[in-house]
Amino acid sequence: QDVQRAMETVLAHTDQVVLMQCNTNYTADPNNYDYLNLRVLETYSAMYPGLVLGLSDHTHAVAPVIGAVALGARVIERPFTDDNDREGPDHRFALTPDTWSNMVHETRLLERSLGSPVKRVEQNETQSAIVQRRCLRAARPIRAGEAIDRSMIDVLRPATPGAILPPDIGGVLGRTTRRAIEAGAALTWTDLEA
Repeated sequence: QDVQRAMETVLAHTDQVVLMQCNTNYTADPNNYDYLNLRVLETYSAMYPGLVLGLSDHTHAVAPVIGAVALGARVIERPFTDDNDREGPDHRFALTPDTWSNMVHETRLLERSLGSPVKRVEQNETQSAIVQRRCLRAARPIRAGEAIDRSMIDVLRPATPGAILPPDIGGVLGRTTRRAIEAGAALTWTDLEA
């Protein structure tokens, strides 16, 4: 309710807002991870579509930042220091130049890894997709003109280009072969009579 009231007030004047999730316990206690509630960012996203989201974090680790970015955060606020041994409330959990650099590096890797929401065979998978997929193969030598039944087919790797894939097995059963097929050879549509 506090957030909603604040947002109503601000949005009445401007839409130039970054709405940040923050747990205000600044003790850097390891138990604080249990209370970060990064999924609040999902709630904010649903309540305020299109608004820039962020995370204000006071923990030691990079994981909350990575998680927040994965959930849509685009602004990160973390305490920064040149020495964790300095006096003051934020220095012991603040990021140093090295840990800040690591946080940025890990975040950029995450952004690259998030990629597209479309599931497809990617460029770097074209060869492994052949090796990992299965196709229909002759379980034994098959004579030319022989009608195919299930006992004559194995479903094995690799799925060489042009081979018949397992979901199409129903279209193979009962058809006759145009030529002799060696045991273990991948079946193709050109091997079968129409």
